[in-house]
Amino acid sequence: MNYTELSRTCANKFKEYDSNMCARALQDCHVTLQLNKHNDAYCVKLWAEIDAIRDRQAKLSKETA
Repeated sequence: MNYTELSRTCANKFKEYDSNMCARALQDCHVTLQLNKHNDAYCVKLWAEIDAIRDRQAKLSKETA
């Protein structure tokens, strides 16, 4: 699966997350990245998740503004 496909999958995964859930998921992704520095395919998946979480956080931020 390429990054674009992963991005769509991750956006769908996080579409119902609230801001606390996003914060915990983002922290988990960063910790996991530190543990998996040499697994390029998994790192791509984690970065797709991070980007999707950040997009969700931005959307939530706009909704509360």
